[in-house]
Amino acid sequence: MEETHDIVVDKKFLLVMILVCLALSAGFTFIYLDLKADFADLKDNYANLSAEIEQLQSTLETLHYNQTTGMTAVQIYNLTKHSVVLITNSRKDDSVVEGSGFVYPYGRGYIVTNNHVVEDYDVVKVTFINGTVFTASSVYNDTYSDLAVLKINVPEEMPLHPLPIGNSSKLLVGETVYAIGNPFRLVGSITQGIASQIGRSLRLPGIQYAIVDVIQIDAAINPGNSGGPLLNSLGFVVGVNFAIVSETGEFSGVGFAISSAIMQRVIPALIMNGAYEHPWVGIEGTDVTTDSISGFQIIGVLPDSPAEAADLQSDDVIIGIDNISIRTGDDLLTYMERHKSPGETIILTIIRDSQTLEIDIELEARPLP
Repeated sequence: MEETHDIVVDKKFLLVMILVCLALSAGFTFIYLDLKADFADLKDNYANLSAEIEQLQSTLETLHYNQTTGMTAVQIYNLTKHSVVLITNSRKDDSVVEGSGFVYPYGRGYIVTNNHVVEDYDVVKVTFINGTVFTASSVYNDTYSDLAVLKINVPEEMPLHPLPIGNSSKLLVGETVYAIGNPFRLVGSITQGIASQIGRSLRLPGIQYAIVDVIQIDAAINPGNSGGPLLNSLGFVVGVNFAIVSETGEFSGVGFAISSAIMQRVIPALIMNGAYEHPWVGIEGTDVTTDSISGFQIIGVLPDSPAEAADLQSDDVIIGIDNISIRTGDDLLTYMERHKSPGETIILTIIRDSQTLEIDIELEARPLP
């Protein structure tokens, strides 16, 4: 008679093995998805860097062959025309606003423009010079700098041409500049002029704080140019065109661009965080100049502000920040906008009752409009 053997299954061991397999499967899935996301990011960065290198190589070759310190308007236009776009904002109140924008060298599919071009948007369209149209999937904006960035989903096979960003702090008064945009829907228009002045400030209607570090230009810009690039003679973006001074609503020889120094702080933050926080002290005042001092005299300290916490007082005259002399409130704001962020500390040099004091202030984020 044959002997039978029962198969004994260790249920606890089997359960443990199943759990281990599930855990390994989940772990491999997580690693795969993480690597896939990293690969996509690297691919975007590679495409972006490749486009920048091609743009810079083209610029250097042009300079080499022409043996000049800059390019002609023809060369500037041909180098940048595929980078500048028409922005069409169909607003929630059924009105339509048009402006300009340009491809920004970050990731893939980011377009810089002005906040006032896309505010109160319902649908925003981006049109390239070849007629290709995209609908913005995301819109991020900053009221205080009048800057915005759009995200468009561009097929991999479509080449993008991001513009290289220049250093506006090196721009000289009298230097040749070029504005490209879509005035009066005249797509792809270029105008030439000079930087009439730098370091201006400009207050937009309904906005409490002035935009500082503004470039004044005499290159013709008109309605529809807003958001387009201001370029130097190397084809680098040194500003974003955004306003004119006119009694008729049309250009009268005075235009303004937001400096690339400010843009380079705001736009990356909008892309990464969806918002930008401006540094804030919390004072009101006026510029003063006497025989003995020049500076910014405080006439009011806002409640619950960094200034109140640091015991700044009315009639204090600010004459320096971080060992740098200032003469105006614009000097103070420009320094903070260029170099400081909320949470960082500044040292203000003030005159109080004929005494010179140094006061540490921890900056906070400017209140939302």
